[in-house]
Amino acid sequence: MNRSGMYYSEEKTIFINNKLLEKNSDFEISHELGHCIKKHNKLTDYYNINEYSRNKLEYEANQIAIQILLTIWINEYDLQKEQLNAVKFMEYYQIPSRLEFCVKETMLNYQ
Repeated sequence: MNRSGMYYSEEKTIFINNKLLEKNSDFEISHELGHCIKKHNKLTDYYNINEYSRNKLEYEANQIAIQILLTIWINEYDLQKEQLNAVKFMEYYQIPSRLEFCVKETMLNYQ
């Protein structure tokens, strides 16, 4: 598999590339879990229509992944909202820099 992971909706199964076991794969696993949580298995045809629809569902999965990891990070380090640091968070979980806006937005809206 040349991808880091994928959600196989027909079997409701998440596949993770073996190479990820050698590094921090929390973001990839949380991302694929995001597809499950958002029930993207019911939107397979929509996902495959065009790049816009695929990007929309990928962004939703990224949002869920960030929310999951942010909750874990805050609880693990007993952080308050004003102590959150997007760069440290993204480095810790190896979140792609293209998602910086999503991370900052999630932190701003965290309850």
